[in-house]
Amino acid sequence: MPAKALSLYGPAVPEKLFELYDQMMGEIDVVKVLHQSAEAVRQLFNAERATIYLVLKDSAELESVAIIGNVSRTIRIPIREDSLAGYCALTAQSFVIPDAYGDLSRVDPRLKFDRSWDELNQFRTRDVLCAPAVFKDEVLGVVQVINSKGDPFRDSDLPSLEGISRFAAYALYHARLYDELATLKCLEKEKAEFMRIVVHELRAPVAASESLVTSLQYANRDNPQLISVLSRIEDRMNQLLALVEDILYLSQIKSGKPLGDISVCDLAGETRNVCEVYIDQAEAKGLMMLTHVPETPIPVRIDLQGYSLILSNLLSNAVKYTPSGSLGVSLRQEEPWAILKVKDTGMGIPEDEIPKLFTEFFRASNARGSSIQGTGVGLAGVKELVERFGGEMEMASRENEGSVFTVRLPLYEE
Repeated sequence: MPAKALSLYGPAVPEKLFELYDQMMGEIDVVKVLHQSAEAVRQLFNAERATIYLVLKDSAELESVAIIGNVSRTIRIPIREDSLAGYCALTAQSFVIPDAYGDLSRVDPRLKFDRSWDELNQFRTRDVLCAPAVFKDEVLGVVQVINSKGDPFRDSDLPSLEGISRFAAYALYHARLYDELATLKCLEKEKAEFMRIVVHELRAPVAASESLVTSLQYANRDNPQLISVLSRIEDRMNQLLALVEDILYLSQIKSGKPLGDISVCDLAGETRNVCEVYIDQAEAKGLMMLTHVPETPIPVRIDLQGYSLILSNLLSNAVKYTPSGSLGVSLRQEEPWAILKVKDTGMGIPEDEIPKLFTEFFRASNARGSSIQGTGVGLAGVKELVERFGGEMEMASRENEGSVFTVRLPLYEE
């Protein structure tokens, strides 16, 4: 067995491979994964240089990291079938180049060795190992090892490099996924902040317009025709202001910022406080409102303002969409949850529309067909808040019979 392969399969190899795995898996920054993985591979093969290339599908390029002096620099090269790394990425094949300056046709007649790095660094590459970094049947990168003075690479070294390349592929996949999620989260926050600013700017002129309409109504109270037109304008302005307020509320939630202070709260006491506000609204509409909330405290670590919004939205919808009958609120403690239920005998939701209910701006068809105004923003925000605090939310509904919303929030344990 060649010396290079022996060095990899000796007694210390498992330990070295675990060290390599730790270095790769312990990092979530793509640039650092590229650099640290390349250095680990170089040491493992006792080579002069190793490079981990990341495949960039959108631009058809390979990206790597080079340390020039003490500065880390990102390098991008196009994926071409005549370059070593590009050929490896395109074909997903491992290969050995015994003489980089010689005849490369043993691998493929189209291959050419790029000498620019050698010339820049006064180096002469002798032999090269290349292996694709494949994960889930996708080539995520290329591992390339360059040798100048040590024992020559042989075909028998390829299984070792291929095994290491699988580690590299998993590390690149993990780092890329984290990077994409972080980017999406950042974009979501930026979008939420943009929404907040725009909606905040909209609220002032809408409120001012509503005030002008009210003034015109007072000044023209003896003109029934004009009063009728102004009343319709006022209704539309109220709808627009409600939409502005709902979007502002949703953007605050999506920004990820707490609406109030996060602390250990008594959910039972807050539930009673919020319910009191809606008892009068329900009675004014001829609805019976029943509450079953224990007197003993139910401790939950939460943003109290956020919980108030959760319950207020559920109760507001229950009152709004229940033309007759009753609604009920219950809260109980069942390890490891505090379980809140809001039930009504309202119009319910068509069965095929239930999966869309928590989508932003979605309103059920029967709600849209009624004269009841709404934006469809509230429930999307409610679900976002519940999940932010480690909770779960579900609902059951039958059209023309009513709905039950269940919220589970984790109990606080000292």
